[in-house]
Amino acid sequence: MSNNKEVLQSFPIEDRGKGIADLDLEVDPLPIERALGVFWCVESDTLQFRIELKDRPLTRRGVLSTVGSIYDPIGLASPVTLRGKQILQDLCRRKLDWDSPLPDDVRPQWEKWRSEISELEKLNVPRCYKPPNFGKVKRTELHHFSDASFDGYGQCSYIRLVNEEDKVCCSLVTAKSRVTPLRQMTIPRLELTAATVSAKMSTFLRKELTVAKPQEFFWTDSQVVLGYIRNEARRFHVFVANRVQQIHDETNPKRWFYVNTEDNPADEASRGMTAKELVESSRWLVGPKFLHEKGEFKIPTEQYKASCEKDDPEVRHVSTLSTMTARANHFEISRLQHISSWQRAKRVVALCMMFKSKLRKREVKRKTSPKLNRPLQRVILTVAEVDAAETEIIRNLQIEHFRDELMVLRNLGSGEQNDRQTARKRNSEIKPISSLYRLDPYIGSDGIMRVGGRIDKAAVPDEIKHPVIMPRNSHMTTLLIRHKHEQVHHMGRGITHNQLRQNGYWVIGGSSAVSSIISKCVLCRKMRGPLQQQKMADLPKDRLEPAPPFTYCAVDYFGPFNIKEKRSIVKRYGVLFTCMASRAIHLEAANSLTSSSFINCLRRFLTRRGPVRQIRSDRGTAFVGARNELREAMRELDQESIQTYLLENGVDWIPFQMNTPSASHMGGVWERQIGTVRRVLEPLLMNSGSQLDDESFQTFLTEVESVVNSRPLSTANLCAGDAPEPLTPNHLLTMKAKVVMPPPGKFQREDVYARKWWRRVQYLANEFWSRWKREYLQDIQTRQKWVHPKRDLAIGDIVIVKDCSDTRSQWPLGRVTEAYKCDDGRVRKVKLIMADRDLRKDGKRKHEPRFWKDPYISSF
Repeated sequence: MSNNKEVLQSFPIEDRGKGIADLDLEVDPLPIERALGVFWCVESDTLQFRIELKDRPLTRRGVLSTVGSIYDPIGLASPVTLRGKQILQDLCRRKLDWDSPLPDDVRPQWEKWRSEISELEKLNVPRCYKPPNFGKVKRTELHHFSDASFDGYGQCSYIRLVNEEDKVCCSLVTAKSRVTPLRQMTIPRLELTAATVSAKMSTFLRKELTVAKPQEFFWTDSQVVLGYIRNEARRFHVFVANRVQQIHDETNPKRWFYVNTEDNPADEASRGMTAKELVESSRWLVGPKFLHEKGEFKIPTEQYKASCEKDDPEVRHVSTLSTMTARANHFEISRLQHISSWQRAKRVVALCMMFKSKLRKREVKRKTSPKLNRPLQRVILTVAEVDAAETEIIRNLQIEHFRDELMVLRNLGSGEQNDRQTARKRNSEIKPISSLYRLDPYIGSDGIMRVGGRIDKAAVPDEIKHPVIMPRNSHMTTLLIRHKHEQVHHMGRGITHNQLRQNGYWVIGGSSAVSSIISKCVLCRKMRGPLQQQKMADLPKDRLEPAPPFTYCAVDYFGPFNIKEKRSIVKRYGVLFTCMASRAIHLEAANSLTSSSFINCLRRFLTRRGPVRQIRSDRGTAFVGARNELREAMRELDQESIQTYLLENGVDWIPFQMNTPSASHMGGVWERQIGTVRRVLEPLLMNSGSQLDDESFQTFLTEVESVVNSRPLSTANLCAGDAPEPLTPNHLLTMKAKVVMPPPGKFQREDVYARKWWRRVQYLANEFWSRWKREYLQDIQTRQKWVHPKRDLAIGDIVIVKDCSDTRSQWPLGRVTEAYKCDDGRVRKVKLIMADRDLRKDGKRKHEPRFWKDPYISSF
């Protein structure tokens, strides 16, 4: 394909493009073709736009689709597309969903822009920068304009050609137009960002245009940006410094000039324009008027007056010590903020000092070897160089943190004089509120401030008599304490602090500083950190509502006990069922820890105490197995008949409410009862000796059950002579037949003497629950421990899982994958994926990941 018909005729028909293979080149006009996605009118040799707007919904998704459908890689229509991007950004700023309808105030703007975008089809841009019959070009120039506003920022680049007759032709080469970030920025920063885009486009055009070394000019209407670019003395903050450095790397600062806003064509790229204005505009496609003046372009001489003001907010103010600036030779200690090791910090400073020394001796030579990938040789430092670097770090650290004290001491004279008169004079000059007031500081011969103190006559090294003063809140102090803490193999605060003193360092507030560092030490938290805790949860509903005994109960094992059976010794276990409301207990004897043995105990318990609605337990193997066996047995039975029978008798299927694995504190209500049973059982076993058999053991359990159920639930009014009989679980144990609530009606005291025995029993039951609410319920109101809420574990936290079977150093690591919140919004249960100790060479797991739910974890 070619816009020249003579060239096309020189090719065979089969080699021509599909659109012109059947054309009569002498009569038919050349068609419109696509060239890399851009419409190219071959007949007129111009670039054009074809706008095909599809019906899109009036949503954020539809706006994005329409704006993105305009393909404009060169940026010829960037002022027009900027208006559409601004509408899309407004929708993003309002955080609208992708398919939410447009707001009423945005819809008219969008519909207007969408209806006017079709005007772009009238835009014809010559493909060739050099017009026909222009003659030989003697001079080529590239002019880059940049501008910014609160709506957007952009740039445009023009090529200016001058022929032998001094005629001028100027054309738009490329342009960029972008909306401003959602995060608000100042106009100088936006102008500097636009200037950076111009510098990048300059590098791009020099690479792509087949023009031999064109002269370049950069234009901006911001004097502040010109001051930033031409600055050679002041330092800026990171944002400005990075962009100024990039402009310096890609352009010549002396080629930047000022242009009035009226003459800056990039103003259209930063503010936008309609499609009709773009088609009718003459400045956007051909450049400003002053570029069309005949002859060689003259560089403005008045442009070098721009400067950077001292009070500019982007200028970094470096604080220096006024009395030391004459001979100050220090650096900003904040430059070491990214270093994470005390030894590495000393090595970095030592290398800088070595390089500085070589520069002074002019020993550094520029290497011009073509082998750029040659590895760098490691520099070997001596002990003296590392010690000098440490001294330099401490000296600059003291300059930053003890400026006033250093000024006082330098005015009094330096040296190691520590007599009483000098010390008294120093103390009188230093302010009493200073943290150094009681240390009697002085400046040594090495320029470092040290502790004067009272042990100058002690027979110890000078480093211990006069340690170096270190500030409390400093990154370097943190690295030093951490280094000494590792030297003593992560011992406690006292040993670490003593190690600091013995090595000649006096940290202000050293004890608290060391404690703070140790509390953040990952290895110390792993070896000695406390387990994760959370505020004690509210009591469950089944402990707070009156209900017949053992309606809601809990079960647990205790033991084993050695029982004599004929001539052999066998083990027996105790099974404790406790009522969640009345705190009554029921004891059974189990022959083993198997599921079958527990099912037998459960059947005996239900036969004697009646049906229950819920059983709580931990995740013992017997309980889990029993639950599974009972569930399987229920599936095999006739479900309809069983359900009918249970409903007729007011009984439901017994759900097992099991605690999280290894969470013994969640079963404190029955763990406490087991302790009580043990205290009662031990003296009985002492009296009986070792002659127990199964019958004796069961008798003992019933005696223990009777004793424990006779205990008072509350200690109120125990010593009062006129107080009623103490409330015990035995008051209620024989008053339940089925899991049903009491019949309606009120029961009076006269019902005790009623002929109907059920009314007597019901009155006593109501009396129990009224006293239970009045005396016992308030005793469990307060939290005995875990009072304060702690940080909730979150997904992604790395934790150590407590394993009582191993030492603490062998406890496995885990990562939280799920966090379960309770009704109060606190996390007390998590799901962990356990770490795999054996990994493959590529770092992946050898086995399938293992998950575990566990509340006993130590987070670090």
